[in-house]
Amino acid sequence: MTSQPPPVERRRDARKPVIKSVKIAVGSDIYHGFHDGLVLNETWRGALLDLGAPTALPEIMTLYFGAGPRKARLRWSAGPRVGVEFLSEQILTPEHIEAMKRLGRMLHTQGLPTVMAALRAERFFGNDGLRKTAEAAEAAFLDLETRLTLG
Repeated sequence: MTSQPPPVERRRDARKPVIKSVKIAVGSDIYHGFHDGLVLNETWRGALLDLGAPTALPEIMTLYFGAGPRKARLRWSAGPRVGVEFLSEQILTPEHIEAMKRLGRMLHTQGLPTVMAALRAERFFGNDGLRKTAEAAEAAFLDLETRLTLG
């Protein structure tokens, strides 16, 4: 028996293994249906889903998992597994928007370290742009703090 070379990884980002339940909304404004499944791995660009059985899905769908809903495009399917590409950051719910406003006010009263801890606890509301901006602000804050305390 000859050994096969490992498959070539074509993803731009390595996916992290997870197990999360997901609901996939399909349909139109008149009829909405849902499929249940599992998120097996993910990156900020997409995810691998297992639906338990081969399932016909539309090209564009809304996924409900994690901190909130997210639009996605079907990229491939093989049996019960499908690969999706995220088309948007997680869609913020009214509760998320209120929590973000609260953290904005907190930034002025309690400072960046407290807000960063809260953002990490909320996993940056599933918003990669928010995470990058917050981490850049934290790095700048720590750099400024170091420069001011050395003098």
